[in-house]
Amino acid sequence: MKATIDQVYSPETLRRLQLVELEILKKFDAMCKKYNLEYFAVYGTVLGAIRHDGIIPWDDDIDIAMPRKDYERLAEIVPLEMGEDYTLLNGQIDPHYPFVTSRIMKKGTEFRMMSMKNVPCELGIFLDIFCFDEMPDDPAELKKLLRKTWVLEKMLVLRNTPFPNLPYRGIKRYAAYACCAVGSVVMKVFPRKTLHAWTQKAAQSYTGKDTHHIGWPFGLEPISSYYPKDMVYPLDTHIFEDMDVIMPAKPHDMMRIVYGDTYMTPPPEGAKSYIVPYRLSFGDEDEA
Repeated sequence: MKATIDQVYSPETLRRLQLVELEILKKFDAMCKKYNLEYFAVYGTVLGAIRHDGIIPWDDDIDIAMPRKDYERLAEIVPLEMGEDYTLLNGQIDPHYPFVTSRIMKKGTEFRMMSMKNVPCELGIFLDIFCFDEMPDDPAELKKLLRKTWVLEKMLVLRNTPFPNLPYRGIKRYAAYACCAVGSVVMKVFPRKTLHAWTQKAAQSYTGKDTHHIGWPFGLEPISSYYPKDMVYPLDTHIFEDMDVIMPAKPHDMMRIVYGDTYMTPPPEGAKSYIVPYRLSFGDEDEA
């Protein structure tokens, strides 16, 4: 299936995609239990659990987070436990990957956004994994860190994708893409491996320090991924489709930070956001 930023999935295709992602999550959950790896749902996956008891009906991904100590073990354990049917991708494995996350992808499938049309790395249907690091408690230190990580992440994205997915429409979109095109040319002076190393080093600025906050200091609004530790721990569980998913201790408080006070009210049909892939294949057809 080829698609653009303004198109939508058919209900059948979207549900099939969700079920493949759920299958990856179940395999990942079993692996984490076997190796005592800690993970928990974040972002839209938490919202789906508390509002829908599963994947948000119009959502097309599953988001989980891991603390750094467990996240770093994925490179060793995923190939060992899931390598027959799944592969791990991040910027340390392939510097062409433009994000500060890891993906566990189902082999033989394809999920390629328009923005990554020409990125020369394998991009399959995936589970999105965010690495949560220690974050500073002091607001001034936090502001300084988030400014640094915001810039580094944008440099990394532009180095690999001249036209990233942006939540804009009309003239604003064209103006943003013009700026991205110029920035992408400038970023070519920086080696991809170097940019990945810089972003990882910045994210770990407070590793080993006794802080009271953790988070993922990236994204369009990194402050929405900054949480007190007692909001995350002790971990809990919640029904998610036909399984129990690991959840933060205070999911409603977390969702207020991420989505605002109206998080439990689904958006009207016209306000739902769709960014469907340029190419989607389930591996049992020429094109889905």
